[in-house]
Amino acid sequence: MKRPQGVRLSGTGSRLPARVFRNDEFPPSLETSDEWIRTRTGIRERRICAADETVATLGILAASQALEAAGVAPSEIDLIICATLTPDMIVPSTACLIQQGLGTGPCAAFDLNTACSGFLYAFAVADQFIQSGTCRHVLVVGGDTMSRIVDFSDRNTCILFGDGAGAVVLSADDTANTGGCWFRLRADGRMHESVLLGGASKRTPADIAPLNQPADNLDFLRMNGREVYKFAVTTIVKLVNEALSENGLTIDDIALIVPHQVNQRILESACDQLGIPISKMFINLDRYGNTSAGSVPIALDEAIRAGRLKTGDRILMMAFGGGLTWASAMMTV
Repeated sequence: MKRPQGVRLSGTGSRLPARVFRNDEFPPSLETSDEWIRTRTGIRERRICAADETVATLGILAASQALEAAGVAPSEIDLIICATLTPDMIVPSTACLIQQGLGTGPCAAFDLNTACSGFLYAFAVADQFIQSGTCRHVLVVGGDTMSRIVDFSDRNTCILFGDGAGAVVLSADDTANTGGCWFRLRADGRMHESVLLGGASKRTPADIAPLNQPADNLDFLRMNGREVYKFAVTTIVKLVNEALSENGLTIDDIALIVPHQVNQRILESACDQLGIPISKMFINLDRYGNTSAGSVPIALDEAIRAGRLKTGDRILMMAFGGGLTWASAMMTV
């Protein structure tokens, strides 16, 4: 296959569980309220998976939407990447379950985990597979079922998260001369203690001791909210400035910023430092909370379907997550 000249965003899709969980449904023992949560996070409600819903089931439905929008048949997909920190199981990968559900037939499929940054990491990998000439159509799914890993007695984390999945199809575009997307992918393992979740391996307390966390606490997501807040604001500002300076652009050249849906205060603070209106960002966290790897693709799909983006618009996406990791991607839709 010859090397394609460009990469096109050919379709998007998303899927949210039907179950709406509002702020006033948290138990009194949590010592919180709708007003307390809204004023500190901007979140009014989030979606919670039913017993039979998983990243794979949500991802299949989101991917089906994306394929339909792209006009691409499942059999044409060369690669499936699923970004998630809550896979259906360790083996097989959730990407393989999505592949089975879509009926693509044999193609490459694997999972990727950089927590909330996962979708943009996977997006970058997909772009490179197309740029190399290896693939023509790549399906990228980002999704998480955060309700299954948060501790509902921990007010610092459980109020922030929700469940959902989004998907995109990236395709080779032989007529374009713009190349692929612009990316910035980064990680700093020195900050790993800021966000923690135990794994399948049975580590001993001695192994865990350097993390300053009791072993049983790692059964649920643990987060240093104050450190993550500071990191997030600084990182958003840095990612926007990097994208503009490295591409010789101004903020007016960006039609829409699609950020990780983490916290309204964080996004507002970053906009204040950048000197841009909050309307420059597409925000839906009030309805869904933080869906981790699903956050950016769900927002991207909603922005397109709501008419906030049109062909030829330049978008900037960004996210940050456990690791700590952070990423941004810029392309023309």
